[in-house]
Amino acid sequence: MIYFTRHGETQWNKDGLVCGRADIPLTEKGNKQAEELSKKVNGLSVPVTKIIHSPLIRAKETARIVSEYNQIAMTEDARLAEFDFGIYDGTPIENPEFQVARTKFAIRFPEGESVLDLAARVYPLIEECLADKENTYLLVCHNALIRVMHTYFKPLDNGDFFKFSVDNTELVSYDTSTN
Repeated sequence: MIYFTRHGETQWNKDGLVCGRADIPLTEKGNKQAEELSKKVNGLSVPVTKIIHSPLIRAKETARIVSEYNQIAMTEDARLAEFDFGIYDGTPIENPEFQVARTKFAIRFPEGESVLDLAARVYPLIEECLADKENTYLLVCHNALIRVMHTYFKPLDNGDFFKFSVDNTELVSYDTSTN
């Protein structure tokens, strides 16, 4: 079993802005969401034994809250940093130029990375976690990252790829016992 979760709410999430590599903190609601996530993690039938988190403050703080509540060691991994949206970071999500640019999987965002770059970055981390049969991991990261990691387990066509989204602190799990 491996678990993924998205960080708690940020102001940019509330404002509908592209939030890639900008280091935006949690809102008060985001902190409360992380506290609720801590309780969910505590009640899992397959317990988490290690937490790996993004270096961005919103994920790091979410992980810290879960880690402290559950007394689980946490580690930072730069591969879990959010997708680099380049020049679109901080712009409205509904920006038509951004909406077109995000559909081009193999083309890097100006001053950013491509979906293929992101998959190349995070797939090896997933494989490392799956190879460790002694631990069950919770990866605390970001929506776009989880969208790409989801494709490791469940291939999606382009339309479904863009529809796939996780809410702040939603817990996503994949049963890897058959792998």
